Amino acid sequence: MNTSLRIALCDSDPGDRKQMERLLERESDRRVNTTGVFYVDTFGGVEAIVNAAMLYDVYFLDSTDPICDSYGIAEAIRNKGILSPIVFCISTIDYRKSGKPLPNTYFMDKPIKVTELTEMIDTIIEEKRNNYIPTIELRNNYEAFYVTEKDILYFEGSGYNVNVHYVGGNIKPATCMIDQLWRDLYAFPTFQLINDTTIVNMRYAASTGLMSVLMRDSSKHTVNLNTMKKVKDKYKKYSESGNISEMHI
Repeated sequence: MNTSLRIALCDSDPGDRKQMERLLERESDRRVNTTGVFYVDTFGGVEAIVNAAMLYDVYFLDSTDPICDSYGIAEAIRNKGILSPIVFCISTIDYRKSGKPLPNTYFMDKPIKVTELTEMIDTIIEEKRNNYIPTIELRNNYEAFYVTEKDILYFEGSGYNVNVHYVGGNIKPATCMIDQLWRDLYAFPTFQLINDTTIVNMRYAASTGLMSVLMRDSSKHTVNLNTMKKVKDKYKKYSESGNISEMHI
């Protein structure tokens, strides 16, 4: 897989920010023929990085903004469903002592040393190789957020309004069209467009009927005639039970 990195850098200190940009550029140059180049987006403010549409492979943070410091940014990133590593770059605030520990976080003391940065980048690349989970980017009027295939039971909606139904029972609105979303899901074969308003994750189908599919949350959805064979095939292949059940539901 491609181990080029997309990096988000947020630092309140302009001098430190420029220095980190230079260090990352040199690190990228050294790796151009091995692990791949880096693409770095720099953010000086909290809102810009939290609301960024791009999903980054790693976030380097040192925001001392009293309204929202690096720990607050990291919490917001995790709340959006982003699982990428977060590296706290410590200057005036020791983020090791900030709030409850967040998953997949690292710490580096300033000034950043070249050898330590190289070791950190090696760790990030290795994690990307070993633990990469494709995500689905969704947006609504308030935010961009990310989900994994296993998060989703089904999508349902019309026009530009789609409800995202999570496996745990939560529902979140997204702004997109079902047909465009279906095209965006080409890399996730467990999903199936079953009618003009619904995409289901066949991993969580409980059974199929004559012209319908029953999901594991007991919701029933009508299936178009020309899609029924695909639904049956995917149910047999992807459902957790592994056995197709013909039920008139």
